[in-house]
Amino acid sequence: MIERYSLPPMKELWTEEADYRRWLEVELAVVEAQAELGQIPREAAQTIRERLSELTERDLERAKEIEREIGHDVLSFVRMLEEKAGPEGRFLHRGLTSYDVVDTARSLAMARGLDLLLEELDELADVVGRRAREHKHTVMVGRTHGMHAEPLTFGLKLLLWYAELRRDRERLEAAREAIAVGKISGSVGTYAHVDPRVEELVCSRLGLKPAPITNQALQRDRHAQVLTTLAITAGTLEKMATEIRNLHRTEIGEVREGRPHGSSSMPHKQNPSTSETLSGLARLVRVNALAALENLPVWHEQDLTRSSVERVVIPDSFLALHYMLVKMRGVIENLHVDAERMRRNVELSRGAIFSQAVLLALIDKGMSRREAHELLRAQALEGERTGKHLKELLRADERVRAYLGEEELDRLFDWNYHLRHVETIFARFFS
Repeated sequence: MIERYSLPPMKELWTEEADYRRWLEVELAVVEAQAELGQIPREAAQTIRERLSELTERDLERAKEIEREIGHDVLSFVRMLEEKAGPEGRFLHRGLTSYDVVDTARSLAMARGLDLLLEELDELADVVGRRAREHKHTVMVGRTHGMHAEPLTFGLKLLLWYAELRRDRERLEAAREAIAVGKISGSVGTYAHVDPRVEELVCSRLGLKPAPITNQALQRDRHAQVLTTLAITAGTLEKMATEIRNLHRTEIGEVREGRPHGSSSMPHKQNPSTSETLSGLARLVRVNALAALENLPVWHEQDLTRSSVERVVIPDSFLALHYMLVKMRGVIENLHVDAERMRRNVELSRGAIFSQAVLLALIDKGMSRREAHELLRAQALEGERTGKHLKELLRADERVRAYLGEEELDRLFDWNYHLRHVETIFARFFS
């Protein structure tokens, strides 16, 4: 678990008021850095800090009022601050361009948002890991192409998700590293009117690193890395949700959401609606990542083609993924696992799922692979046609009896043969 440091709820990170407060954070950090370097009077910086220590609702209304007149959000905000600070306000925004403020503030928001996502992902992974250990030996059938394949355990299925969530965590940490940067470098990134040392001090105060080089803006490969990482994590949750939905189906019935939704018209229904919602939201996060990739190119040093996109896709992706993590934790925590139904479903193929074990045993005893494969395929199809168990058909087959005795066949049709390495796999994750 990451260390909490008074993080606000995710939704509060993305309000207009939160934007204004982060802009103020950056503006004040710049003023104080310039005062520390002797570039503006220390007394002026102190006065600005005192007079702008708190933004009121009236201040925000005033900024919006100015914006309606001039049509520029950051300039309107700076003018409101200047009015509030008095004569010393002339030192605000000294040498800066809007994106020095906006991009550095957005990096703060995204870094803090990633901390919240990491915290929630840790909690989900803990639940998935615990339930994996709980069902380490709960036998079920594995399916490939939707068809019965070979036995596994429900714990292994959960452990697979746990491992992917751990990789998601690594990706989110890398994305946080990529986005936890600021820029105070001026209109085209040349520091023409602002000392590079100001950028270093500002970023240090804000818990960011200075970007080594920028133009007017931070480069959007950083934002794209974050949003594609969010999309990958959402894809993990969608994979989990899709499997739960399939196992929840009436014909399979191996798991059920702990709080299934009903139907307005059919009282008997128990629908996996939360998992369906999560599958839908993953589409939103994925499409937003594509929009972030589209934001990579720009005319020359900057234009506004990105701005409108970012105002939508960044907050929406963070909010959606955070919601998905919270809801999936509830799904896994309350998931009803029908172990008996899983065992019954293992038997639906009447032993056909053990065919590879028999195949390898026949090969080891001297039968050619082709002959063994064709023999077992024919007998499996006969079992489907007649409803007979594959072991029964093989016992009656003289070609099989020439290689395998009764005890050997019994061993090959025991699912413990398939699950003898389960502990080894779990030991890779839990000591």
